[in-house]
Amino acid sequence: MTISSDRKTITVVGATGKQGGSVARSLLQNPEFHVRCLTRDGSSKRANELRAMGADVVQTDGFEDDATRDAIAGSWGIFINNGYSNTDDVREGRYESDFGNRILQSAAAAGISNVVFSSQPSAEQLTNGKIRTPILDVKAWGESWGRANPVFTAFIPIMCSWYMEDFLMPSFYEGFGGFPMNKDSDGLLTLRSPLLGGGEKVPWICIDEDFGDLVHGIFLNPIRWNRRTVQAVGDILSFADVVDTFARVRKQPARFIGYEDPEMFPAFEKPELKESKDVFSFYQMRDG
Repeated sequence: MTISSDRKTITVVGATGKQGGSVARSLLQNPEFHVRCLTRDGSSKRANELRAMGADVVQTDGFEDDATRDAIAGSWGIFINNGYSNTDDVREGRYESDFGNRILQSAAAAGISNVVFSSQPSAEQLTNGKIRTPILDVKAWGESWGRANPVFTAFIPIMCSWYMEDFLMPSFYEGFGGFPMNKDSDGLLTLRSPLLGGGEKVPWICIDEDFGDLVHGIFLNPIRWNRRTVQAVGDILSFADVVDTFARVRKQPARFIGYEDPEMFPAFEKPELKESKDVFSFYQMRDG
């Protein structure tokens, strides 16, 4: 796929998701860039909104390597959010087969010069194998592979913080006590969560409004950030700080209840949340 234009083409992987959507919307404001958005559903509402903003939307699946290489060919840069595919291969530690890491390998095969890669630390490495959680470790594998690959003129890992928008997602606030939407049986807006350890400080970012601008800034001068980890943080507040600020501003009674042992957190009784329990155990082992 080629574009006859003097503009630099940047491909955004997962452009209809939270991180990719924020990146695409920010880049589309810059006339120097041609923005190519990859998504598995090119007919979705979000895909059509990106088209209306001027994006080139391409429907492709990261597991189809040939189609991926065709979709990203000719790109000057690429943003990849390695979203974690919960397959048997990935669960067994073959992280190179994760769709985001396969796209990264396709980017190298296509000769793309500049890569911004959404990463996370490796729980397995930092706990000497005591905790292995693919949701973090697949991203760390991709970062290590990308850093070592000489094809990339600039490879920049960016580590995203907790999304402030999580508090608007039913799957989040319903599992964490109901705050800030639903009162509990005591009539209070309650945020429940395992403790993180250390100083209990949590990095936060507005994913919709701020994350994309950070990635945009990296693409303006990728060599400056080459092989340097960028921490995408808007503010640092404990869970208790968030609740106290909300209660003060909204003048509504609210509280935070922390659990020292992630095993005792009610929501983690669900099998699908086991990995979230492991993530909190990792946080505590590393003092937050």
